[in-house]
Amino acid sequence: MIPFQFERPASIAEAGRQLQAEGTMLLGGGTTLLDLMKLNVLTPSRLSFVKPLLDDSVSVQQSKLVIGAGCTMSQLADDEAVKDSLAAVRQSLILAASPQIRNMATLGGNLLQRTRCTYFRHPDMPLNPEGDAELKFDTPGVETSMMAVLGNNGRLVGVYPGDFAVTLVAFAGQVRVTGREGDRTIDARSFYHLPNKTEFQYSTALDRGEVITAIELPISATLRNSIYLKVRERSSYAFALASASVGIELDGDGSSATIKTANVGLGGLGSIPWHSPEAENALIGQPATDNTFERAADAALANANPPPGTQYKVRLAKRTLVRALKILRDHGPLNDQELWAMQHGRGVQ
Repeated sequence: MIPFQFERPASIAEAGRQLQAEGTMLLGGGTTLLDLMKLNVLTPSRLSFVKPLLDDSVSVQQSKLVIGAGCTMSQLADDEAVKDSLAAVRQSLILAASPQIRNMATLGGNLLQRTRCTYFRHPDMPLNPEGDAELKFDTPGVETSMMAVLGNNGRLVGVYPGDFAVTLVAFAGQVRVTGREGDRTIDARSFYHLPNKTEFQYSTALDRGEVITAIELPISATLRNSIYLKVRERSSYAFALASASVGIELDGDGSSATIKTANVGLGGLGSIPWHSPEAENALIGQPATDNTFERAADAALANANPPPGTQYKVRLAKRTLVRALKILRDHGPLNDQELWAMQHGRGVQ
């Protein structure tokens, strides 16, 4: 880790002014940033410690869940407004990372975590064996396990690793920010930008000097009947191979019900947290049958472009989405006990 200057700004406005200087980065919980500094992936000359300045409250205001950017992952997961009635929110938090990280990581920082791709996190690793400026899609021998299969524009780019942001885009959340031009609110679905031709991972709609101050999530009927289903290599502290944040509102019971509204997000697959309007359109107004769910999964992955070695993720993602929808139709949202049982191979099928 290279030397850096540590600042404690007196206000968010001062932090924003500091952030406009070249080489300055904001420090919240530090669970991603300090990792990347130790690897010399990120080399800021100055850290502006904003966590003590950020609101960490959670409240319900006009049918919206309003989360201060300084709220930690564990704090939000255990909030009474979330714990018993907003399953996809709680599950996308408690299935992420370790308890120690969840106790430190702020939600504002969590939205901005960087890709876990090996080629990003180890700057001493050549971008490709031939030394070109970017990884080629068909270069043999490239490690592709953390490469995006959605939103890659035919290039090898890193997958977005987070879980909570998948729920945020699935259920039409918003991100409040403040900066030199004042306050503004950004739709979560437009907050993340696909990597351009010179980028290895996503960029965001944040302007220079802007600070995330809060996150909003509409409390809808679909969010109340929701699930975050995550498939990973082990049952704890692993990133998603595929995940689905799903909510459906049903008119009727079982497979004879009609789907009134639906929200679908996918994780572990895209260069950004992936919202799927294609899957939602295939669900809304249709009977809640297995065939409908399978058509929605096909629609969600219709534009997948998996790099070599990741083709299995397309099939895995479809099955994950279909399973999530079946659980909601046949059982409803899972409680903690049922969730833990399922994560260990037991319980809800």
